[in-house]
Amino acid sequence: MPKSAVDVISTAFAHTADQLAEPFHFGQWARLALLALATGELSSGSGCGNVLRSFPSQIHRPSNNFVDPRDLLHGIDPALIATLLMVVLAGGLVLLLVWIYIASITRFMLFDAVLRKHCDPLGTGWQRWQRPGLSYFGWQLALSILSLTVAAVLFLPALLPILATLKNHRQPGPEILLALIPMAFLFGVFALVVTLINVLAKDFVVPLMAVEDMGVIDAWRRLLALMKGEPLSYAGYIGMKIVLAIGASVVFGILSAIAALFLIIPVGVVVAGVVIVGKAGGLSLNAFTITAAIVAAVIVIAVMSYLVAFVCVPVAVFFPAYAMYFFAERFPALHARLYPPAPAPPPLPPQMPPLTPVPAS
Repeated sequence: MPKSAVDVISTAFAHTADQLAEPFHFGQWARLALLALATGELSSGSGCGNVLRSFPSQIHRPSNNFVDPRDLLHGIDPALIATLLMVVLAGGLVLLLVWIYIASITRFMLFDAVLRKHCDPLGTGWQRWQRPGLSYFGWQLALSILSLTVAAVLFLPALLPILATLKNHRQPGPEILLALIPMAFLFGVFALVVTLINVLAKDFVVPLMAVEDMGVIDAWRRLLALMKGEPLSYAGYIGMKIVLAIGASVVFGILSAIAALFLIIPVGVVVAGVVIVGKAGGLSLNAFTITAAIVAAVIVIAVMSYLVAFVCVPVAVFFPAYAMYFFAERFPALHARLYPPAPAPPPLPPQMPPLTPVPAS
C-alpha cells in the first residue's frame, strides 16, 4: 500500500539533511539559493517570502524634518513623471515574462538537484532542461493570461458601481459594500483554485515531464488519472503541506528576519545619511538622481533577497523532496530513481580445482 503524506515526512527530512549537511558544500548551498529565488519556492514554503515582501517597509524613512513628500515632487516635470511611469510599467511586464521563463526552466533544475542530492553548475542544468522548461513556460503563460481574464470578468462588474458612485462625488453606501461580499468570496475561491493548480503542476507535473520526457498536456492527463484513483491521498498531501508550510513560516521567518537585520540597519543608516547630505547640499530630484535611487534600491533588494534565500535553502530542498517521496509511492519510474537497487556484490574469485592425489608407486 502506498505511503501516506504523513509517512514520508521523516524521509524528506532525512533527504534534506543528507543533501545539505553530509558533507556541507558552500558552492552547492549557494547554487540552491539562486534556484530557490528563481523558482519562487521560498514564497510557497516558508515565511522567507514574507520577509522579502516586507523589506522595503522595514527601512525606516527619515522624519519629515528632512524630507517632505511635497518637496520631492515639487518642480518635477509632469512629462518626466509620465515617462518614468510608462517605463516602469513596460519594464515590469517584460521582467515578469522573463521571470516566468526563468522560473519554468529552473523548476526542472531544482527538481533534478534535489532528486540526485547534487546541484550541478547552473549553466549545465540550464542547457539540459531548456526544452521541457520551454514547454512548461508556454503552459504557465497560458494559465496566467486565462487567470487574469477570469479575474477581470469576476472583479470588474463589482468595481463598476463603485466607480460610478465616485464619479458622482458620492460616498459608497453600505449596499455597495454588501454587494461586494459575494464577489469577494467568488474571487477568493477562484484564487484558491489557481493556487492549487500551480501547486499540483510544480509538485507532480514537473516530475512526470522530467522523468518520462512527456509534454505538459500529457503529464496533466497522467496526473489526473492517478489522482482519480486516490483523491483522498492527494487531498491529505495538500492539507499536510499547508501544516508544514505554517511550521516552516514560524521557524524560518524568524531566522530570515534576524538575517535581514544585518542588512536593514546599515542600509537605513546610509539612506538617512544620503538624504541629510543631499538636503543640505541642495540636491534636487531629476532624471539622474531618480535613476540612481532606483538602481541603488534594486541592488539592495537583490542582495537582501539572496541573503534570505541562503538562509532558507533547507526549505527549498525539503518541500520538493517531500513532494517527490509522496509521489514516488504512486509513480514507479520516480520510485526507481529515488530508491535505486543496491549494487550487486563483487563476484567471488575463481576457486582452484581440488588437487588430485598422486597414486602410490
